[in-house]
Amino acid sequence: ANTNSMMVWQPHGNKFFETFSLLPPLSDQEIARQVQYLLNNGWTPCIEFESAEKAYCDSHGWTGIDYNVNAGYYDNRYWVMWKLPMYGCTNPEEVLQEVRACTRAFP
Repeated sequence: ANTNSMMVWQPHGNKFFETFSLLPPLSDQEIARQVQYLLNNGWTPCIEFESAEKAYCDSHGWTGIDYNVNAGYYDNRYWVMWKLPMYGCTNPEEVLQEVRACTRAFP
């Protein structure tokens, strides 16, 4: 094993991001390509969102839960889901329409 390639997680000063929040801003065309990929694989689109102020945590959060006894816990692990998963979705434009509606409702 190449021990020089191993990394240790630093418990202080990290930012905890939700699943795809690490991506740069994507154009509608780029989002459509990603959605088409998941549709091609038989997966169901689901839209999650959070306000910019809470889109990441640089600590374990604000609830006061003792994360030392809850391994891997941090506030904001899950974002709010917009409506229900889009079962039966067959077209990326359907997802983009819902993203636009979510953005209008929660600017």
